[in-house]
Amino acid sequence: MGEEQSAAPAPAVVVAMKGHPGSGKSTAARAIAAALRCPLLDKDDVRDCTLPLEGLAAAGMLNELSYAVLWRVAERQVRLGLSVVVDCPLSRRAHLDALTRLPAALVVIVECRPNDEQEWRRRLQERGAAVADGSGADGWHKPKTWGELERLVEAYQGCTDYEIGDVPRIVVDTTDPMVDAEAIAVKVVGFVRSHLACSQ
Repeated sequence: MGEEQSAAPAPAVVVAMKGHPGSGKSTAARAIAAALRCPLLDKDDVRDCTLPLEGLAAAGMLNELSYAVLWRVAERQVRLGLSVVVDCPLSRRAHLDALTRLPAALVVIVECRPNDEQEWRRRLQERGAAVADGSGADGWHKPKTWGELERLVEAYQGCTDYEIGDVPRIVVDTTDPMVDAEAIAVKVVGFVRSHLACSQ
């Protein structure tokens, strides 16, 4: 049997997406996960599956259940030594705390801030139209109009702007026509690698 040397496994990284609905998080998250060749864990995938329970549970309970499942799956992947991209709004400090408690070498935040409000509105309207005509059944629980988004943000009562401590964060404009999702992914991968290098 020949001697085989296996390279040391890369440390697990949690890339946490942050941003309001329709801000381009999911598109960027898919590109980042593909670039890092790691699992993409989307809170909406869990939430979408709870539709049959919608009339049976108290308001907010299914949303909290979706987060609980997301954290558990993320923990399992990280304990296996896998990096993950977590796609959720990260709207509350408790959500970030759940991720920073994972046994990962590094947690980074990718904050999606669409600077072009008109493009952001267009995306929401497009999604709302897809849900209305049945071609986009997933996402039934997300805001579908600008008014719904404004009411959601108002209900957050400013809790989305919280202190992140020493968690590295990169802010990206997901509506910049000169920067597509793949370019954002390249930027994020470089950001992750630079922080990993500094931590070693």
